[in-house]
Amino acid sequence: MVKRFCSIVLVFLSVQAVIAQKRVWTFQQCLDTAIQRNISVNQTRLTNEINKVNLKQSKANRIPSLSASANEGFNFGRSIDPTTNQYVEENYNSTNFSVNGNLNLFNGFQNTRTILQNKMNIEAGMSDIEKAKNDVILNITTGYLQVLLYYEILAAADTQAIADIEQVNRTQKMVNAGKVPELNLYQIQSQLATDNLAVVNAQSNLDLSKVTLMQLMEVPIIDSFEVVKPDLSEPSGALLLSNAEIYKKALAIMPEVNSASIRSNNALQAIKIYEGARWPRLNLNGGINTNYASRSTKGTFLNPQSYPFQEQVWDNISQSIGLSLAIPIYSNRQIKSNIDIAKINAMNIQLNEQNTKNVLRKTIEQAYTDLKNSLKKYEATKEQLATAEISYRTIEKKYDVGMVTAIDFLVEKNNFAQAQSNVIQSKYNYIFKSKVLDFYQGNTIKL
Repeated sequence: MVKRFCSIVLVFLSVQAVIAQKRVWTFQQCLDTAIQRNISVNQTRLTNEINKVNLKQSKANRIPSLSASANEGFNFGRSIDPTTNQYVEENYNSTNFSVNGNLNLFNGFQNTRTILQNKMNIEAGMSDIEKAKNDVILNITTGYLQVLLYYEILAAADTQAIADIEQVNRTQKMVNAGKVPELNLYQIQSQLATDNLAVVNAQSNLDLSKVTLMQLMEVPIIDSFEVVKPDLSEPSGALLLSNAEIYKKALAIMPEVNSASIRSNNALQAIKIYEGARWPRLNLNGGINTNYASRSTKGTFLNPQSYPFQEQVWDNISQSIGLSLAIPIYSNRQIKSNIDIAKINAMNIQLNEQNTKNVLRKTIEQAYTDLKNSLKKYEATKEQLATAEISYRTIEKKYDVGMVTAIDFLVEKNNFAQAQSNVIQSKYNYIFKSKVLDFYQGNTIKL
């Protein structure tokens, strides 16, 4: 019975393993997996967790601090009795307990502004996380489309090889019938070998593109990895917005721009924090203290009585409360240096913000130009394919009846195959460029 149960479990696990190996990944599944596992995304998340801790700490700085201490000492020779403040010359032990608290009442608004600054850091951190995700989205889109591209190139190469086999058979019959010389058969067989090599190369490129995609997803490499082949619509030639309009939309939604803007404001807040050091600091402090000495007694000098630990501790309790005011007069220029450095840093961060916007504008301008050119190329390659196919079909009929040589036929056949490859590559190039511009307009990339 146990053996049978174990066998059933092994069969079940084997079936599950086969199912897992045959999993076909959708674009969204690839994207979700990559975002979840991407190191940069997770590191950015953890960095923002530190920002949250810093915010909690800055808020906690507004509440009183409280500390307690206890001291035990052994005194030898001439010393001061802590319970009487008199000099004594005998050995004894003493104990001291204290609780102290401190509250900052005013420090030039530095606490308030630090809290605001840390809130800005968290907001900027959230934008950094979105920027890291966006990088993953673009990388996965590129990798996924690359796999789809090589799927189509492999299919076209297979079609060409199959057509070669059929042509070899027809040519063999024509040679046997004496319609064409045997050289034609050798030339067609040579073309079949060349197209078989093209199939091998296409399969190799497909395998490499799958490896690249799996690496982007941070998953182990497996030979059975497959992706869903969506029915991609025919690329349209409509450019609804200008590059300036796309850039304007991107400025409002791209997280890197928002993050740079927040950090610019954050840098201005840092200047105010350092300027707060010029203001006086007011603190409220208080404490409770008590002590015990083993030599202490109660009663009269002539009739001393023992003074227990608990009674001494209770009787010796003292309280204190006070205000302390610290006025900065001269700090060896440290305060002014900090302010000057903060101002320079603010100017540098503002330049970073402008550079972020400039990089975004140039990226969109480049993508917009690439999209227009890729559209022109796609239209040109479609026209090239149409004419190449007509020429190929025409000469194929002539070759089948022995009106043209194998060389002439193979030239047109290779031209047709190259035209097919050009259309496939230009199609996916245009799809990717259009997805990029959609992305910068805030549209979700879907395949």
